[in-house]
Amino acid sequence: MKAAWIEAERVEEVRAAARGWKIGGAIGTGTFEEILGRYPEPRPLPALLWRILVFVFVSLAVLLLFSAFAFSARGGLQTTMALLFVFGAACLVATEAQENAPRLALRGGAGATSFWGIVFLLGGLFLFLEETLKVREKGGVTIVVLSSLALWALAAWRWGSPVYAGFAGISLFLLLARAPTGRLLWLAGGIALMLAFGRVLDRPSWSPSHRRGVEVLVAVGLLGAYAAVNLYSLDHRLVEKLGSAGLDSPGPRFGERIESIALTALIPLAAVVWGIRSRRLFAVDTGLVLTALSLLTFRVYVHIATWLLLTLAGAALLLFALGVNRWLARSGGRERHGFTADPLFADERRLRALELVPVVAAHAPESQPEVEPRYQGGGGSFGGGGAGGSY
Repeated sequence: MKAAWIEAERVEEVRAAARGWKIGGAIGTGTFEEILGRYPEPRPLPALLWRILVFVFVSLAVLLLFSAFAFSARGGLQTTMALLFVFGAACLVATEAQENAPRLALRGGAGATSFWGIVFLLGGLFLFLEETLKVREKGGVTIVVLSSLALWALAAWRWGSPVYAGFAGISLFLLLARAPTGRLLWLAGGIALMLAFGRVLDRPSWSPSHRRGVEVLVAVGLLGAYAAVNLYSLDHRLVEKLGSAGLDSPGPRFGERIESIALTALIPLAAVVWGIRSRRLFAVDTGLVLTALSLLTFRVYVHIATWLLLTLAGAALLLFALGVNRWLARSGGRERHGFTADPLFADERRLRALELVPVVAAHAPESQPEVEPRYQGGGGSFGGGGAGGSY
């Protein structure tokens, strides 16, 4: 990323933190205005819905333009391959131009052009390997996945997109799955991602978007390691089906299944505990997702009604949350070990937006039943030959 982009991100982080401090009551209006004055807004930040709409409309425009050129050319796969490379390069150039313009950097258009630029380049590379170089399908797919890893990683580093960091992590695991020992590599790769990037989660020299990308990579590493040891994944050879081993790989041994059962239950708990101890919300969220996956795995092997399982899980989470809140509230100062029962710096606007959903649903007008038309007499007319009347 360019130094100007990093500086703009840091200013935006300070302004967002100041809003949270003001909402939480840590600072007053005067201090808040002083912070905003010292850190003026570097780039306009539209609402999330507006950015999503811009992304969708720009994506439609790019795809329609590409389709128009492809249909008008009518030159076969070679022409399509050339168009994919040309449009991919053009989209990346357009992304760079938008990122350099503060008025366009955060409006969603740069995300659309960068995404489709990489997709076009990967599609063109696949056709080049298959049609021009005549590379075998297995080798060609491996090269495309490796290129996907490189392109998404470079895009995440250049434009600071956590989503592209996640795509890079997914590409890494798809690449590892193509090895004969893909499951072991998934486990080793997940642990390596967590250890390597877990150390730089709070590195001050990195930009805020790069730190968020590191969080995504740690979460992807945790998910990949869990997928390698999950009992359902082991029994159905899901990792092997993604790679070259396919259905010919032998089934798991009894000892492997016992270890998988234990790890399927323990890894989500370890993730939640680590997130709580380290005060990292993304780790807690990832642990909760893994807990849900473990419950679904339990549902597959133990025949219990899905509605009953979900009800019990929801009731357990609710009771746990109420118990923790009561435990914190009973302590002196409503705080224990740095955790408090009081909401700190919560964004009340999001809470109000969530509260509007049931309110709107409750006050929405009910659908009226269709009323059959009744007979209404309107009189008649008579006459002819120039004479007429009505009754």
